[in-house]
Order: sequence, then structure tokens, then C-alpha cells
Amino acid sequence: MKKTVLLTMILALTALTASQAFAGFYGGASIGQSYFTADPTNYDDAYDEAKKIDENATAWKIFAGFNAHKFLGLEASYRDFGKVDGMIADDAFESKTKGFDAAVMGKIQIAVVEVHAKAGLMFWSADGKIADIDWDDDGTDFLWGLGAGVVLG
Repeated sequence: MKKTVLLTMILALTALTASQAFAGFYGGASIGQSYFTADPTNYDDAYDEAKKIDENATAWKIFAGFNAHKFLGLEASYRDFGKVDGMIADDAFESKTKGFDAAVMGKIQIAVVEVHAKAGLMFWSADGKIADIDWDDDGTDFLWGLGAGVVLG
């Protein structure tokens, strides 16, 4: 399912981009912070005392999109939420999460301000270790976003 959605997005972007001679195609990258928080009931130490995990890491993404219409576009990205590690009592923990997403974008320009919204799916995988216990998980979640920008040209 994940590969089919990604392949469909890539083919759609390629076909639309080729037909428009790359007009409307864009790409970029961003960097920021990711936060990892686990409820104290999720992890008990050797004395059955609840421990809370609250850490952050540097995250980044690369993205590409295509403005298929004045008000509508498609965007795909790969995200790496970084490696979170630390100590809880005497136990070391580590967590890494990454994934890719595909979204439909809607936008409207008012004077020099462009307001946009997007909705799509994120396909993620996470793995980690607490003490000597390894774990991994993956899933698909709904993705949405709102933003605004200034049109300079």
C-alpha cells in the first residue's frame, strides 16, 4: 500500500511536470525539532515505578511538489525525526522515527499573502531500545497543515 501510494504520487508529479515543462514544480528542505514524550504508565523501572520520557532531537525533511492548478497542488516529502536518547534511572533508551508522506494542497492568494492548507497520509516507522528490550513499529496516519507566505515575485 505504501509503495503504491508513493509510486502513484511520483508518476503523477512526473507526468504533470513533464506536460508543463517543469512549470509549477518546486522542492525544498527544512530542519527543526522533534519531541518524544511517553506517559509514565508506558514504562516501569525494575522497582515498578513509573518513569516519564520527555526528550527532543533535531529533525529534517525534504519535499517536492507540483502546483497543478492556481488553487490546487500535490506534495510529497521524506521526514527523519532524529534520534532521541537518554537515561531513565539506570536504563538507557533510544528511539528513531522516519517516514514519507503524500498530500493534496489547497491555496489562495490575497494581495501578496498566500494562505495554504494540506491534507494527506504519512507512512512512518519507528524503532528503539529501552534497557535491553528492542522494539519497532510502523503505521499510517492522517497528516494536515496550515501555513502562509509572502509572494515576492
